[in-house]
Amino acid sequence: MWSDPQSINRFALAMGALASLALLWCAVTWAGSRGMFALRQVRVVAPLAEVDTGVLESAIRTELRGTFFSVSPQRVRTTLRKLPWVRDLTVRRRWPFALDLDIEEHRAVGYWGDNDLLSDRGEVFRAGSKAPMPRFDGPPGSATDVLSRYREARTALAAHGLDIKVFAMSPRGAITLTTGNDMQIEFGREHYQDRLARFVALYGAWPASFRSGLARIDLRYKAAVAVARNGAALNVESQKGQS
Repeated sequence: MWSDPQSINRFALAMGALASLALLWCAVTWAGSRGMFALRQVRVVAPLAEVDTGVLESAIRTELRGTFFSVSPQRVRTTLRKLPWVRDLTVRRRWPFALDLDIEEHRAVGYWGDNDLLSDRGEVFRAGSKAPMPRFDGPPGSATDVLSRYREARTALAAHGLDIKVFAMSPRGAITLTTGNDMQIEFGREHYQDRLARFVALYGAWPASFRSGLARIDLRYKAAVAVARNGAALNVESQKGQS
């Protein structure tokens, strides 16, 4: 090797590169120890609609300790994802003194149970809100299914000017909803789409005077529908041809 000039040159170049890297590392370490690469700016890339900026700033002051090189983006991401309304975020270093936070917020479509919210992705999360939204409920793991069925019902009922303020699935999977005018509709566990279509057809055929006093509609019968009016008992009416 030592008699080969090319090998000696390659060895010398390699040693020179290692020495340069070592010197660069020492320089960076020295500069960092004197605060020359301390983080001076954290920028939130997009405007926030729900995340409390005060809570976010407090978390940033607590967690973002170190320099441009020593701060861990993964640790920052893990910590800030625990904040209310934060669904996910991306953390990027920006030379020479900054971090950029691209925060994705949950978009709530309603309240879930007593303490949580339901997102437009069918995810249950914990955060505070006073917005006027529907209330949902269902057994653990049912949020995506509940949201899908709610959307079907919302579209169908909107044709008759009805909105939904409560949508619930029982532990056995039975669906019950309450409209904005306090009319309760029971669909049961089976044939949800068929029963929803049946309700839309029946409601459209009933005169306005009859619809205005409805308190409860039970669609769980195969060839009938049970109807209760305000202040009256439940009455089962035959609906031949329906299933």
